[in-house]
Amino acid sequence: MTYRLSHAAVFLVAAALLAGCRGGDGQSAAEKGAMNKKFADLDYAISNVTLSQPPYPEHLEPLVEQYVATIRKYAGDLGDDEVNRRLAQKAAELEPFCLPCVGVLDREREHY
Repeated sequence: MTYRLSHAAVFLVAAALLAGCRGGDGQSAAEKGAMNKKFADLDYAISNVTLSQPPYPEHLEPLVEQYVATIRKYAGDLGDDEVNRRLAQKAAELEPFCLPCVGVLDREREHY
Protein backbone atom coordinates (compact mmCIF):
# COMPACT_ATOMS: atom_id res chain seq x y z
CA MET A 1 0.00 0.00 0.00
CA THR A 2 2.76 2.47 0.86
CA TYR A 3 4.55 1.57 -2.37
CA ARG A 4 1.49 2.52 -4.42
CA LEU A 5 0.92 5.64 -2.35
CA SER A 6 4.50 6.83 -2.82
CA HIS A 7 4.24 6.30 -6.60
CA ALA A 8 1.03 8.28 -6.65
CA ALA A 9 2.69 11.07 -4.66
CA VAL A 10 5.66 11.13 -7.04
CA PHE A 11 3.29 11.24 -10.00
CA LEU A 12 1.34 14.16 -8.48
CA VAL A 13 4.52 16.10 -7.71
CA ALA A 14 5.83 15.47 -11.25
CA ALA A 15 2.53 16.57 -12.76
CA ALA A 16 2.56 19.75 -10.67
CA LEU A 17 6.12 20.55 -11.71
CA LEU A 18 5.35 19.96 -15.37
CA ALA A 19 2.28 22.14 -15.15
CA GLY A 20 4.43 24.86 -13.61
CA CYS A 21 6.80 24.70 -16.58
CA ARG A 22 3.97 25.46 -18.95
CA GLY A 23 3.01 28.63 -17.14
CA GLY A 24 -0.42 29.65 -15.99
CA ASP A 25 -1.83 30.07 -19.47
CA GLY A 26 -1.35 26.47 -20.62
CA GLN A 27 1.32 27.30 -23.20
CA SER A 28 4.88 26.12 -23.08
CA ALA A 29 7.63 28.63 -23.79
CA ALA A 30 8.09 27.09 -27.25
CA GLU A 31 4.37 27.34 -28.03
CA LYS A 32 4.27 30.93 -26.85
CA GLY A 33 7.34 31.72 -28.95
CA ALA A 34 5.76 30.15 -32.03
CA MET A 35 2.56 32.12 -31.46
CA ASN A 36 4.45 35.39 -31.02
CA LYS A 37 6.51 34.70 -34.15
CA LYS A 38 3.36 34.07 -36.20
CA PHE A 39 1.86 37.38 -35.06
CA ALA A 40 5.15 39.21 -35.65
CA ASP A 41 5.40 37.76 -39.17
CA LEU A 42 1.85 38.87 -39.96
CA ASP A 43 2.43 42.32 -38.47
CA TYR A 44 5.56 42.69 -40.60
CA ALA A 45 3.75 41.61 -43.78
CA ILE A 46 0.85 43.97 -43.07
CA SER A 47 3.18 46.88 -42.37
CA ASN A 48 5.03 46.23 -45.63
CA VAL A 49 1.77 46.52 -47.55
CA THR A 50 0.66 49.66 -45.68
CA LEU A 51 4.02 51.30 -46.47
CA SER A 52 3.71 50.60 -50.19
CA GLN A 53 2.36 53.39 -52.39
CA PRO A 54 -0.59 53.12 -52.47
CA PRO A 55 -1.45 50.36 -49.98
CA TYR A 56 -3.89 48.34 -52.06
CA PRO A 57 -6.74 46.76 -50.04
CA GLU A 58 -6.61 43.60 -52.19
CA HIS A 59 -3.14 42.97 -50.75
CA LEU A 60 -4.23 43.69 -47.19
CA GLU A 61 -7.43 41.64 -47.14
CA PRO A 62 -5.73 38.19 -47.38
CA LEU A 63 -3.30 39.19 -44.64
CA VAL A 64 -6.18 40.31 -42.41
CA GLU A 65 -7.90 36.96 -43.03
CA GLN A 66 -4.67 35.22 -41.94
CA TYR A 67 -4.53 37.47 -38.89
CA VAL A 68 -8.10 36.56 -37.94
CA ALA A 69 -7.35 32.86 -38.45
CA THR A 70 -4.32 33.20 -36.18
CA ILE A 71 -6.41 35.02 -33.56
CA ARG A 72 -8.94 32.17 -33.66
CA LYS A 73 -6.19 29.58 -33.35
CA TYR A 74 -4.69 31.19 -30.26
CA ALA A 75 -7.81 32.76 -28.71
CA GLY A 76 -7.88 30.21 -25.90
CA ASP A 77 -4.29 31.00 -24.98
CA LEU A 78 -4.67 34.77 -25.33
CA GLY A 79 -7.97 35.23 -23.52
CA ASP A 80 -10.89 37.42 -24.58
CA ASP A 81 -9.42 40.70 -23.32
CA GLU A 82 -6.16 40.24 -25.22
CA VAL A 83 -7.99 39.10 -28.36
CA ASN A 84 -10.18 42.22 -28.22
CA ARG A 85 -7.15 44.43 -27.63
CA ARG A 86 -5.24 42.97 -30.58
CA LEU A 87 -8.21 43.15 -32.94
CA ALA A 88 -9.00 46.75 -31.94
CA GLN A 89 -5.37 47.76 -32.32
CA LYS A 90 -5.09 46.16 -35.75
CA ALA A 91 -8.36 47.79 -36.85
CA ALA A 92 -7.08 51.20 -35.75
CA GLU A 93 -3.81 50.63 -37.64
CA LEU A 94 -5.60 49.65 -40.84
CA GLU A 95 -8.45 52.18 -40.78
CA PRO A 96 -6.69 54.71 -43.04
CA PHE A 97 -5.81 52.01 -45.57
CA CYS A 98 -8.55 49.39 -45.78
CA LEU A 99 -12.09 49.92 -44.47
CA PRO A 100 -13.21 46.40 -45.49
CA CYS A 101 -10.34 45.04 -43.36
CA VAL A 102 -11.57 47.08 -40.39
CA GLY A 103 -15.03 45.59 -40.91
CA VAL A 104 -13.61 42.06 -40.82
CA LEU A 105 -11.69 42.81 -37.62
CA ASP A 106 -14.67 44.51 -35.96
CA ARG A 107 -16.98 41.60 -36.83
CA GLU A 108 -14.44 39.21 -35.34
CA ARG A 109 -14.33 41.24 -32.11
CA GLU A 110 -18.05 40.60 -31.66
CA HIS A 111 -17.25 36.94 -30.98
CA TYR A 112 -15.16 37.74 -27.92
